[in-house]
Amino acid sequence: MGRVNLVRSGGGIVVKKQDNRWDVLLVRKRGASMWTLPKGHLEEKEGEEEAARREVEEETGCRVVVGPRIGEISFTYERDGRCFEEHVSFYLMEAGEEGPIKTEEEIAETRWFDFPSALGALTYENERNILRQAWECLDAGR
Repeated sequence: MGRVNLVRSGGGIVVKKQDNRWDVLLVRKRGASMWTLPKGHLEEKEGEEEAARREVEEETGCRVVVGPRIGEISFTYERDGRCFEEHVSFYLMEAGEEGPIKTEEEIAETRWFDFPSALGALTYENERNILRQAWECLDAGR
């Protein structure tokens, strides 16, 4: 195995209050069938929270108010013969004023899900776990 390249990213668990429940916003990348939480790589001299807000707003078109850091997930992947280990810090974010939800080129679709449906829609267990942690945070604040 060759050198492992470390990648830092930021992401958001974007929620909005709908009647008496919280809904969460998921994204589906172009050319993929799986739903994920919005996230992306830090740019040069950018902090995790700043990157998380920027990536969420770019991927969803939704303006957000950033809340507490919920936690971090990590995963490995290979691209172009190189191995990467990515660490993503997730923040709880409440949807602010929102126009039509646009999608950037890499995002095929964005959709609001209630929490149980979002847990069922997410492909990766580590993202389901971070969503559960966000739910506990929201539940504690009731």
